[in-house]
Amino acid sequence: MILSVFFFCALALSGCGHYKRNEAAAWFKENIADETIAVSRDYLERKNENGYTDRVWKAHLKDLPEVEFELISQAGYSLFPTYNMKTTYHLEMGKYYLSRYLDDNPGALDSLEISESSYNSIMYISATYDTGNEIADFCRQLEYLDNYLLDQEYPCQIQYGLAYREPLTYPEGNRTGNLLYYDTYVSETGGTVQRNDSTDSGDDSFSGSPSESLCRRAEDAFAHYAAVYRLNLDQFTEEQLKDAVNADSDYRFTITRPDGTQLCYPELLLRYSDEMSFGTLYEVLLRERNYQVTGTPEHFSFTSVNGSICSFSYSNYRTSGKGTESTGTGSSGYFYYQSDGMEVNLSAQPLIDSELLTELTGLTFAPISR
Repeated sequence: MILSVFFFCALALSGCGHYKRNEAAAWFKENIADETIAVSRDYLERKNENGYTDRVWKAHLKDLPEVEFELISQAGYSLFPTYNMKTTYHLEMGKYYLSRYLDDNPGALDSLEISESSYNSIMYISATYDTGNEIADFCRQLEYLDNYLLDQEYPCQIQYGLAYREPLTYPEGNRTGNLLYYDTYVSETGGTVQRNDSTDSGDDSFSGSPSESLCRRAEDAFAHYAAVYRLNLDQFTEEQLKDAVNADSDYRFTITRPDGTQLCYPELLLRYSDEMSFGTLYEVLLRERNYQVTGTPEHFSFTSVNGSICSFSYSNYRTSGKGTESTGTGSSGYFYYQSDGMEVNLSAQPLIDSELLTELTGLTFAPISR
């Protein structure tokens, strides 16, 4: 009896089969756009990326037949067969409106990159900036587009993304072309969306239009990057850097000296709970005053506890060979440091862990929240 109830509940949650044509149309009207649509009588069967067979209907808005999109009853499996709906409506409407916008405003988006996200079925407009001053310029271009989309008859969503180019911490040979791998990447959904809804973080503190929210979040992400890697510090005020550290205070850390003394440098942050950047290493050693440090956060040398001269630099990067285990950038390249001129391989990011810090300095670190 219990087993029967379990199977009934599972089937009720997952659905007993593919959506029907009228169910797909009703789903669209309820979840995507409250508009009348025409749906093809027959569906096509198509394998999805997981190897299951979807059902695909062609559809268009009743009064806009030139923009055709798909309604997809998507099959999957999670303990039991599952069926979900998705559509390419926003992707196709994004193409349509972008084409019209650029016809009316030639060159308006030339400094931005326009692409398609097949996974999310949406158009994607993004840019990488080299200085913080560029953020407002990019966001202004997106604001003009967003206002245009809001004035159109039919709803349409487009994804906006920004990231700092990160030339020292994310070298050219390390890049996959996907902004998601950038430390400073932020995104917002523009067009016809529920305002005060940050699609990337769910943080209600970022209110206003998508372009305004994107601008604030990009500026905050850049300030956080500067605080973590100790780079581009001249582009921020002390107050901005302090705010960036306070916003991520869980990544403050304690330093434990060999004699057991513990202390915290509250203006410094870890990148991850178990790794600090080269720049933060420089700042720690400078404050400890025992390691004959010379240089800058970008490139410096110091005397280790065993007497060797160690050199760290954000330019110490190789595009081939084997470092330690990759940290998720999809790169085969690696950073390294030098000990008495000999290269010691690290990972795909310019970071060190507490074990290496202890080996070189006798110090250890741990997140202050622990």
